[in-house]
Amino acid sequence: MIMNTFFVCPNCGNDKEFTIFTSSFQVVKQSPELGKRIDESNALPNLRQNDNYIECQLCFQRSEYDKATTIGKKYVQTNLRLRKEKFELLK
Repeated sequence: MIMNTFFVCPNCGNDKEFTIFTSSFQVVKQSPELGKRIDESNALPNLRQNDNYIECQLCFQRSEYDKATTIGKKYVQTNLRLRKEKFELLK
């Protein structure tokens, strides 16, 4: 798992708090403004090694890890592009 992977819930659009289940179990908090994690719990061993999903802390829906990271990557790229355009307009 990449430590600074940014997630967005495909169900409700949450971009702040998730529980991640891979070979370990971890709770992360993210900053949409910074596009990265701002807090994460210690990784605990996951008893079911084949799990590979995230769980949204708002809607409690499970999503595929890869689907949430793809949406998160696009979200961060769009956010950075919009910030850059806004900065250019302010010049």
